[in-house]
Amino acid sequence: MGADCLRAHVLLIWCLTGLPAPHPGAYGSPCVFACCHRWSSIMEPDPLRISPFSAKDMLVAHARDVLGPDAALLDASRGGPNWQLRTVQCAWHVLGLYADYCYGGPNDLPSVRVLAPDPPTDHAAHFRRFADSVRDLRESLCLGMEYVERVWDYLHLEVYPDRWIGESIGAFALAMTAGYYPSPATLDFLPPIASRFLARTFGVQQAPEDFDLFLGHGATGTFGAVVACMARNELLRPGDKVAMVWPWYEPMKDLFENQYGCEVIPIQRRREQLWEADESALAALDDPDLRLLVIVSPGNPVDTTLDDGLLSRIEQAVERNPDLVILCDYVYANFVETGYDNILRRAWRNVVAFYAPSKDLGLVGARLGVAWIPTASPLNRRLLQMSPARARKVDARYASRSPRRRPGFYDRLVMDGSHVSFSHMAGLPTPSQVLLALCMLFPLAAPDEAGHYFRWVRTELRGRMEALYDGLGMERESCTDVCRSNYCALLPLDEVAANQGPRCAEAFSRVPLWSFLEHLAHSRGTIIMPGPAFGGEAESARICLTSLNKGAYRQVGRNIAEAVGDYTFPTPCQHCR
Repeated sequence: MGADCLRAHVLLIWCLTGLPAPHPGAYGSPCVFACCHRWSSIMEPDPLRISPFSAKDMLVAHARDVLGPDAALLDASRGGPNWQLRTVQCAWHVLGLYADYCYGGPNDLPSVRVLAPDPPTDHAAHFRRFADSVRDLRESLCLGMEYVERVWDYLHLEVYPDRWIGESIGAFALAMTAGYYPSPATLDFLPPIASRFLARTFGVQQAPEDFDLFLGHGATGTFGAVVACMARNELLRPGDKVAMVWPWYEPMKDLFENQYGCEVIPIQRRREQLWEADESALAALDDPDLRLLVIVSPGNPVDTTLDDGLLSRIEQAVERNPDLVILCDYVYANFVETGYDNILRRAWRNVVAFYAPSKDLGLVGARLGVAWIPTASPLNRRLLQMSPARARKVDARYASRSPRRRPGFYDRLVMDGSHVSFSHMAGLPTPSQVLLALCMLFPLAAPDEAGHYFRWVRTELRGRMEALYDGLGMERESCTDVCRSNYCALLPLDEVAANQGPRCAEAFSRVPLWSFLEHLAHSRGTIIMPGPAFGGEAESARICLTSLNKGAYRQVGRNIAEAVGDYTFPTPCQHCR
């Protein structure tokens, strides 16, 4: 027995190192290798039951193993745009140069900058001199300078009409030096800009003081921070019911189900109903025990907004259950026509809205996320309604940092963002907050250029979607009652097979989804993601339309159709398992 265990351990280590497996007769009984093989099978993850993003990495690795490490892949799984708006980024660099011009350095060591708390500078005149000196040096500086000057005009005329413009210029310049910790965590110039951005994008006409503005690392990072703060304060507990509009963005389901132990209830939308919600699924909204509703609109992987019927039922649910909290990620909103209906318009006090203005402009690596938290949010009301015992328990975490008053949800969120103990240094880096302000100001201060840009984005994405379906040789389903972002697609592979005839459909119905995705990866170097993890149909795949050009998406469509057709008259593929 001891020898067999030793052999099994040796073989298990051998398998884990990736070395070729020994002959079954080596090291004694053949059953030892069989035991090791069973262990290896147990440890192999089911790629359709893990994160689809991890599964995508497995497909990329598989394609490179077969095709070579330098093979050019058509990766249609990535969500980051392959374009950037230069105007805002150039303006940010211009402000960095102005901060250096403004503060300078000592004569004995010019490479050092000494910051004065309140430099006696006429920033309006100082900036004009700076602009005249650098405007014509490079096209990128001229582009950025023109936008910065529009920003100063907008701030002076629309945001701070009673304030000397030099104060705004000075606040931006000081933030660009990165010489101070954010104080407050969200710099003062951001909330009035954010409220105007919210009004223009979603039609929500509320005063800046109606919302607390929380900043984080992208919309998802900000979303995760809000949920974590809810859990720490027992506003979300294991077993709580969380409704999610389905198909959904998989990491959000994982967050509630696996990280916080909640019961996730799907509000099912189906393709055959043009992505409107099932009447039976809407019953979840009538449950008085429902604590939270999670929405992505426009969706991912289904790129539609919510239909009027679902919005009305949510509105009724809020009327019956005023403590219902709605977390809504609107990160693709500017990829559709502005002004589409949304639950933020209808029930803003109950909605925590999330957005990533930097993603609009292709600056995904900046990771700039915003959450608008209503000051009248049920989150604050539920904190106040806690029993004395529970209140003492959750308040203890913040007692040393908020000794004179019981903090509201937003204050707890800010402190949690710096692990409470370091809350005196809370907030995004100050240069990042300037970039965030410039991103949100773009449609406000430069509406003509922004209109042209977003029309180009929508036309480009629509063209890529048409190219994908042209390559597939199919027509996309039409949805007339909702808006579409064309950011992504949930492709029914069984319909791709049916489009090639009954023989192909019958043959493809016997093919496991993962086997097909691997075949597509190694036979044609094309990467798409499994759809079921996002709540899609069993034979579906998620495709992002942001990372390749139109010609590439046409080829992606052809490759998918051809790979599906391979099963009609199958020939052995040496790389298929």
